[in-house]
Amino acid sequence: MTYPELRQKIEQQLAQLPPDQLSLVSDFLDAIQTRENKSDRPLRRLAPIKRGSKAVDLLKFAGTWQGEDLEECLQFVRETRSKAEF
Repeated sequence: MTYPELRQKIEQQLAQLPPDQLSLVSDFLDAIQTRENKSDRPLRRLAPIKRGSKAVDLLKFAGTWQGEDLEECLQFVRETRSKAEF
């Protein structure tokens, strides 16, 4: 399907939707655009925060990740974490 054909099909489908469903389509498009804008922004580099925390303090967050950028965030952590001092 060519771009003009696809565009025409979508316009026809939109013309047939009731207002409540049209609102859902608008929300979906907003979400797509927001996701694209977020992925275009570079990550800020911040200095590590040292507060005397221990690994056990992190257990309360285990299994609570939300989002689709876990690998990207893990890579950021690997690149920016400070070296351990023993």
